[in-house]
Amino acid sequence: MGLASLTNITHSNGGKKLYEDTALKINRGEHIALIGPNGAGKTTLLNIISGKIHPDKGDVDIHQRTKIGYLDQHLDVDKEQTVDQYLKTAFADLYELEERMNKIYEGMAENYDENELVKALKYQDILNNRDFDTIDKRIGNLVDGLGIGLDKLPKKLSELSGGQLGKVMLAKLLLSENDFLLLDEPTNFLDIQQVEWLAKFLQSFEKAYLMVSHDNEFVNKTCNIIYALENLKLTRFVGDYNKYLEDSAMLKNQYDKAFEAQRKEIKKLETYVAKNKARASTAKSAQSRQKVLEKMDVMKERKDITKPKFSFSYKRPSSAVVLEAKNLVIGYDSPLLHPLNFELREGEKCIITGRNGIGKTTFLKTTATEIKPFEGTVQLGNGVDYAYFRQIENVNDMTPVEYLLNKFPDITDSEARAKIGQFGLKSGLMNQKMQTLSGGEQTRIRLAALSMIPCSLLVLDEPTNHIDVLAKEALLEAIQAFKGTVLLTTHDINFSTLWADKVLDFETLV
Repeated sequence: MGLASLTNITHSNGGKKLYEDTALKINRGEHIALIGPNGAGKTTLLNIISGKIHPDKGDVDIHQRTKIGYLDQHLDVDKEQTVDQYLKTAFADLYELEERMNKIYEGMAENYDENELVKALKYQDILNNRDFDTIDKRIGNLVDGLGIGLDKLPKKLSELSGGQLGKVMLAKLLLSENDFLLLDEPTNFLDIQQVEWLAKFLQSFEKAYLMVSHDNEFVNKTCNIIYALENLKLTRFVGDYNKYLEDSAMLKNQYDKAFEAQRKEIKKLETYVAKNKARASTAKSAQSRQKVLEKMDVMKERKDITKPKFSFSYKRPSSAVVLEAKNLVIGYDSPLLHPLNFELREGEKCIITGRNGIGKTTFLKTTATEIKPFEGTVQLGNGVDYAYFRQIENVNDMTPVEYLLNKFPDITDSEARAKIGQFGLKSGLMNQKMQTLSGGEQTRIRLAALSMIPCSLLVLDEPTNHIDVLAKEALLEAIQAFKGTVLLTTHDINFSTLWADKVLDFETLV
């Protein structure tokens, strides 16, 4: 049964055309991945399906009784609620039913009414059928599996970090009883163990979902339908991500052969018409071939997505030791880890591992001198300058060009545009507000700004969030080519860490 369908959809965003006469259908129980490069329009498509925006052209048909749940991390929520209160709003109708039932029983203590008793028993049946008594258990399973922590349940949403809030919003969506879900990069803010837990959860999920993800392994494990968004069109593939790669390569090869054959045929017809239209004896046949040309549905040349070229600016330090920690304890009100003694030398590259919330970002902030050590010391070597990529940054109300010019007042407008273009942002988007761009496009711009800082030490906190496969490859190549020292965290299992000289596992320091 079709839950939702999009037909003949054409839409542009900020003057950039995203889709042209394309279609998509979601059937009951389907687990669908929507894939495509940064800026192709994946999140915009989710907003069209959810009704947040309307397409320029085409029809959006949602079954009248279909309930849609959308993981929107920009959603405004009452942050004075506790985590427990917020999660239980997924069952608001059941709690309202319980309240009505209890009021009936309270009233019957004074005035027995057979009809009211029947109504209360009916309410009780509904609650039983919908497993009302297991709500706390279901909440506990999700809170534990997603790494939120049962200790966070009594905390207000306002007390949570951005990553924790994202997890809580995902948990509520998974608890809801919607007919299908729209999931926009659900693995952001999850560590490897939590991604594995979510994959198993979604494998057995009975309802349909449409998911945007740049994690190919996660898509492989959770989706049986792939919609690829390329060249303004959506193409449906049946199977997992690996099957999509095979089928997509075959289709592209077939298209390229058909395009080349048509191109040759057009050239042959045009040559004949040009040579024979003026001759009386052949004018009729030339006109016939001209009509064939005019009626021909000319194929457009397929464009492969090109990989951007990332690079970082190196500055040689004065000392061989780039970073040294002595009896370093990190934390805010209390220690997060045992004392750490650690040294990074010129050119070494280090990966920090450990579950979310263990202290990886706090460690990076401490090494970058954004916060003070709880105890002990951490020092940069002589002549060491660092460039720090923060996991979350407020981009404010600026365009990409304004963002770079604000950080580097001495560069020209054209230099800013050239640098942003190098990192894969199309020129038509450079004067749009950053908030209107996709998460991957924003990350590329922030990396472009980072690349302009001459440094001995690159500090990268989850730089792979949001960016597509080709951008991840470009980032990996840039890290490997960088002559200086690198300190990095990532939860992306697809991002190779074989280049690391050192691994600092925080799980062993707890």
